[in-house]
Amino acid sequence: MGQPVANDVTPRADCTVIDTDFDIDDMMAIPIVIGNRHVAAIITSEGYTRAEAGAAALSRLIAEPGQRAIPVIAGANSDRDPADIAKTWPWLQYFRNAMNRANNFLAVAPPIAANKPDFVEALVAATSSCKTVDFVMIGSYSSFAKYSPALSTKIAHVVSMGKPIGDPAQRPGNFSFNCEYDMPACELATRQIKSYKGIWVDVPRNKPVRYEPSLAMVEGLKDAGLPGTLKAALLGKRDTWDPVKVAKEAGGPGGLSLLWDQSASLYLLHPEAFVPVGGHFEPRLVGDSDEATLASMRRMWTDDTNRAVTYK
Repeated sequence: MGQPVANDVTPRADCTVIDTDFDIDDMMAIPIVIGNRHVAAIITSEGYTRAEAGAAALSRLIAEPGQRAIPVIAGANSDRDPADIAKTWPWLQYFRNAMNRANNFLAVAPPIAANKPDFVEALVAATSSCKTVDFVMIGSYSSFAKYSPALSTKIAHVVSMGKPIGDPAQRPGNFSFNCEYDMPACELATRQIKSYKGIWVDVPRNKPVRYEPSLAMVEGLKDAGLPGTLKAALLGKRDTWDPVKVAKEAGGPGGLSLLWDQSASLYLLHPEAFVPVGGHFEPRLVGDSDEATLASMRRMWTDDTNRAVTYK
């Protein structure tokens, strides 16, 4: 696979659609876009959460008084066998339990609609007034593979978290969770995205410095509006995202917490801060220092999220 497309043009369609499986890093990535782009709709796909449960929790999270209502559409479920999920990703139910309540911010998981409308039709309606649409892909590709043909004439850019299949920087057979969860959809969507202005964004994985969130960047959020809601939700349960708390010995589910989906949203706003690596983009080094680069990304996240006091 050749180099990714040059990032000399900022993705700036008149509308943006976010496709998410509403994991904790999605929760940290979505307000960035809401505060800086006109989000015509958000569509949820099964992954860390099931589509309807994720849509219900996310709808409550972003329902800020005085701000416009952003349609949250429940998209495709892949309906994987629960026993297979428990065997393959034993930690997944921990996150589902938390994210069904917006990282336990909600006292109980909100009710989901018994019968969802056709999500392709709903997304077409939500973007009917948009001339062009940028897509931010931070979940599985189960929905995109189905709705993208209906919106193909409007798609300007697709910014996707992770590495594309066949990326020379990816170890053979090693895929992101978003692909592994629904591989047939990922394979189809990869071909579709390549036919548009497809951009994949990831964080460095082989550096001595981990590109991870920090408590300070969350504490820097404003107390008003969506930034304040997000701040309260994150500080109320840190073991899903704070590297200090994620480890099992610290009470968390274990694993890593990196700036995964946050990086895709940051690319949408700051493409000049990223450079090609293999078939995807990674953060451009600031002063030849990973420490300075990470600090810059954290500052951008806080500043861009704070703009979500007002929805574009």
